[in-house]
Amino acid sequence: MIKQENEFALYYSLKSIFLHIDNHEKMLLAQFNLSIPRFYILMHIHDHPGINYNDLSDLMLCTKSNTSRVVSAMQRDGLVERSVNPEDRRSFHLYLTERGSHLFKEVYSTYQEHIKQLLAKFSEDQLQTYTAVSAHIEELVEPNGMVGIGLQRRNELIDVKTQ
Repeated sequence: MIKQENEFALYYSLKSIFLHIDNHEKMLLAQFNLSIPRFYILMHIHDHPGINYNDLSDLMLCTKSNTSRVVSAMQRDGLVERSVNPEDRRSFHLYLTERGSHLFKEVYSTYQEHIKQLLAKFSEDQLQTYTAVSAHIEELVEPNGMVGIGLQRRNELIDVKTQ
């Protein structure tokens, strides 16, 4: 019975943490007229210029139709452009427009500062411990070995540090 109580306590704690972080992000991104999905699409296209819809959907952890709908709206707003894949005319490569790139850079610097402020309350040891624990949890709960935003960003940061 204790294990089950601990499981539920952990689950509700993780859910609460997610909701708090989600609310912080929503408030921050609203200042730039962005939703969370739009911000992460900007980030992923910025990080992977020429990405296709399938790979973007995998990074967003959502369906291709959902990704397509948001990308289409972002195209209409002049933030994203797509070009036909010359090797497969049914496939498209996605890029940020100049406007989209400028918006991402403006938002991302504010976003990074926001994260620093939120996490400044933790010691270096706590950050290392919590990062290891959350990476382990993410690996356990992700379906089909898909790497989500957390693990992908963590791995990119580690790659940058080791270069």
